[in-house]
Formats: sequence, C-alpha cells, structure tokens
Amino acid sequence: MLPCSEEDVWLMAVCEIWDVKGRLDHPIDYAENPEKTANPKYTDADLQAMGDVMKYATNGDKTEQQFFVTGVNCDPATARDEMMIAKAQWNDQSEIVCYHGFQSFKAGEVTPEQAHEVGVKLAEQMWGDRFQVIVATHLNTECLHNHFVVNSVSYVDGKHYHDNKKNLRLLRKRSDELCHEYSLSVIEHPSGRKKPYALYQAEKNGLPTRDTVARQAVDEAISKSFTLKDFDRQLSEMGYRINFDPNRKYWTIIGKGWQRPKRLYKLGEDYTNERITERIRENSYAVKFQSFSKEQPQVRVIKVKGTLKDAKKIGGLRGLYLHYCYRLGILPKGKKQNYARLHYLLKDDLMKMDAITDETRLLCRNHIDTAGQLLSYKGSLESEMQELTEQRKGLYSQSRKSVGEEKEAVKARLSEITERMKTLRKEVRLCEGIEARSDALKEKLTVIRADEKEQQRKELMKHEHRRRSGRANRKDELGGI
Repeated sequence: MLPCSEEDVWLMAVCEIWDVKGRLDHPIDYAENPEKTANPKYTDADLQAMGDVMKYATNGDKTEQQFFVTGVNCDPATARDEMMIAKAQWNDQSEIVCYHGFQSFKAGEVTPEQAHEVGVKLAEQMWGDRFQVIVATHLNTECLHNHFVVNSVSYVDGKHYHDNKKNLRLLRKRSDELCHEYSLSVIEHPSGRKKPYALYQAEKNGLPTRDTVARQAVDEAISKSFTLKDFDRQLSEMGYRINFDPNRKYWTIIGKGWQRPKRLYKLGEDYTNERITERIRENSYAVKFQSFSKEQPQVRVIKVKGTLKDAKKIGGLRGLYLHYCYRLGILPKGKKQNYARLHYLLKDDLMKMDAITDETRLLCRNHIDTAGQLLSYKGSLESEMQELTEQRKGLYSQSRKSVGEEKEAVKARLSEITERMKTLRKEVRLCEGIEARSDALKEKLTVIRADEKEQQRKELMKHEHRRRSGRANRKDELGGI
C-alpha cells in the first residue's frame, strides 16, 4: 500500500511498509537494482574506490556499483543468506518472509547522499536494535526514494516484526522527525484513504483500472445523454448501475461483478452530482444534421494463388491466450480499445494485461499448445536451474580460493549464472501462472459467449417487435390502410 491521497504521493516525504510473501531474494533484488541505485556522478573506478573505503569503514559492507545500498545488521552482498540463517536459527515458518518499506522525498529537495543518510538513520532508529535491514536509495526517478527490506524475524530474539497501525504511525513519526531535522518537507495533515498498491502501480504504468474504465463509461454515457434517464440507460448497456437516490448526498455507481458501489465524485472533479448534471445539460437538444458522407477510400484487392484449406488453425493454450488477448484489446497492436464496453469478466483482467501478455509470448515463443508440453518445458527450466545452482556452489568455493584475474573471471561467470537464473525463475513463474489461469480463461470465455448470444437474441426480439408494431400497411379502425 502507498499512503494518503493521490495529491500527496510523490510530492512530499512519505512513508509506507507492507509484507512480502514468497521468495526473499525478489524484494532484495528489486531494492538493490544497480540501474536504479548507481550514482551517475561517479565513474566505475570512483565507485570501486568508494566501495573499498566503505568496506573498510563499515567492516565489510560491499557496494560494488551500488553506492547507495547499506546493510543494517547484515552485509548487502549476503543479505538474503544472513536473513535465512536467522530464520533457520529461530525455526521461523511464517509465510511472510520480509517487509518492504518505502520513503519518498519531494522532487529536487534532497541530494542522493542526504536521502540515503536519512534512510539509514530511519532504519537504525526503527529496526536497528533487533532486525536485519537493507537500505537502498533509488535515483532513477525525479523523486528520490528509499527502499527498506526488513527481515520478518529478529536475529536477536526470534520474535516477529508486526506491521500494524501502531508501528506504521511510529515509522511515519520518526521519518517526519528526521525530515524536519534535515529541513525537508513532510505531510503535515495527510488526508484521504490509502490507495491499494496494485491500483497505484497500475495507474502509474498506464494500465486500465476499474476507476479509469468507469470514467470512460461515464464520459461516453454523458456524451450520448440529454436527461438523467438517458444517462442511466446508457450506463446500463455498459454493465453499470447508477443510484440517483435523492435521500443520499452522493450518487454511486456499481459495475457488474463489483462487491460494493463507488461514489461517483471519487472519480474526479468532473464526476460530482452537480458537474454530471451540468455536463448533460450542455448537450444540445437541437436537431443534429447528418454530415455529408465522406468519399470511401478505394479498397485494394490482392489476388493470392493457392488455398487456405491446408492452413493449420492455432488451438490449445496458444489459441486460448491469443483469443483472450484479442478480447481484452491487447491484439491487434495499436487498436484503440473501448474498455467501457468490455464484458465485466474481461474488465476484471485489465490490470493483469502485462502478466497475460508475458504468458502469451512464452506460449507462442516456445510453440506450447498442450498442458503436457507446458509441463515438459517447465521441467527443463527447473533442471537447468538445478544445474546452475550446483555450478554456482562450486564457483563460490573457487572464488574464495582464487585471486587476481582468476577471481575476476569467476565473479564474471557468477554474474552470468545469476542473470540466467533470474530469467529462468521468471519463465517458471509464467508457466505456473498459465497453469493456474488457463482453466479460468476457458470458463470466462464460455460465459462471455453465452451472454453475447443471449444479448443478440434480445436484440432480435426487440427489432422484430418494432417491425411488427410499425408496419405501414396495417389496417386502421375504419378498415382502411
């Protein structure tokens, strides 16, 4: 979760922390990403010299090209192993492997050195007496920000850190005190509720979310409406219900499949009761004349020799995912998609478009059509990972014994293996995602097709009713025509 309202995020110093379940190395790899922590002001030689000084001054803290990475009660280079040793020592079985904290500063107000210094001090004050922590300052955005990876179990007494409201208030209080000490901005009176982290990330990355799709639906409905009744009908056609209850201060919208309604004003300033009414009134009741039809572009006809009779249709998992991507609007590329008119089951997957796209690419890249082929491919990835793990163990041993150029060569090979294993882990996760998602996609497409057939049936009945009731040759009461 990220804190406070949209206006507060990234504008002033803010703090948040959330639990992480799964592999411990994922948040550590993200926090220590050299592309985000490398200081552009220093050359490789400078960074190496600084790393040597830091190693000497802090008794072994290694930074390599990550000048703004510090370990509290652990060495950044071996942080994962040290945290796992602490868990094993206290026989920790919790599914929460660590906590990922976040501290952001107002753009242009703090230097990388100050941001990192504040972050380290905050980590020491908050967790330094009992927990192992990685502090990494990211320099890749306009707003410098610190990431904290905190072991979920104390290496001192084996007790767990509790991510509760009391500790969150304490984290923010200490962060604010440090910011005041360094004359940095803080949020004096935070307002608004927390925005879910997944929603924040989706909006940040430009992915369609429930709110953006709802805005799109409301905008389209307003553009085609002259009264609130029109507005209600248009939204109903897109799978939404509106509550105009005069006894309620705020109008609400609820989409098919939603658990609870949402107040329209929360979609933005243009979606208050008064503003929606005003926007509908702005639509003219005047007769709209049809513009002259534009000259249709000439269609090019290309004759192709041969036949498509023997062309093989893509089916299985590949066909399933490609068709689902088409339904979501991912395919064809560059097509402008009206998300407001998507089936409600498809809307649920809009925030998962990146994952579905990656899974589709994996299936197409490796020509995987059946569950057996997927299982076989996943097994080959796991076998390669096991081989690389064994190689890495031997190289770690060799690295401790070697010196000079031989040591550098071993380090380079270790780096190659680590990068390859990251790729393999990602591929394995995609395979697991396909295993878990494929049956759900089939069920959703079945429901969508059934709903579309029912909708077509209703449309045909409505048109037939209009045709029958509007026949020009129907006899009148006097027997004429």
